[in-house]
Amino acid sequence: MNKTDILETLAVLGFEVEEIPEFGFLFKYEGLALVYMPDSDENFLRFAAPNIFDVTEDNRTFVLDVVNDTNLTIKYSKVCVYGDQVWAFYECRLFGEGTVEDIVEHCLLLLHATVALFHRKIEGEDLETEDNDNKEGGE
Repeated sequence: MNKTDILETLAVLGFEVEEIPEFGFLFKYEGLALVYMPDSDENFLRFAAPNIFDVTEDNRTFVLDVVNDTNLTIKYSKVCVYGDQVWAFYECRLFGEGTVEDIVEHCLLLLHATVALFHRKIEGEDLETEDNDNKEGGE
């Protein structure tokens, strides 16, 4: 899948995309700012939810624990500390299975679920009792 395919799919899905030179393409999904980050490898797909939480000296250890717990809970996506911010990423290698629209929709849904899970964990919710659907991003 090339950049044009992804951008056309985002347009078909109704997203207004703004190019950010040297970075990617910004758009809103369910109130969340997301970025499509093209790669020179057309078989690699990456979306990000930047700046989903501020990291400070006072909360760094707690945030790192929540990041780790989130990453152990959910599949296909990850959260990480990038500078003084937490970002969520969905990255995958494309194998030609599924339509571009289906793949993009899955990426966006799971990325949104990852951010929501991270925030619920930050708020201290005990999510160990959740079912496997949430662990797999609703698959």
